[in-house]
Amino acid sequence: MSQLASEAAESKTFRLSRRLTVEITVGLGGLVCEWTPTVPSKLTDKELKRYPRGRDELLARLAHRLGSSVAVVEV
Repeated sequence: MSQLASEAAESKTFRLSRRLTVEITVGLGGLVCEWTPTVPSKLTDKELKRYPRGRDELLARLAHRLGSSVAVVEV
């Protein structure tokens, strides 16, 4: 990643459950998730509720830093 891209990136790590942690990084290249221990095939109801909260907190910090709105499109 170039210096410009890493300076523009915002990152947040949060625990979804005892079994799962995710680090989300958003920057010029888009949004990237690093899952620990591995990418889950399915999230529990509890994890499904926690993931958007953590993601939205990260996006709010990024929007504040940029001084503008940000958006995510889920497919």
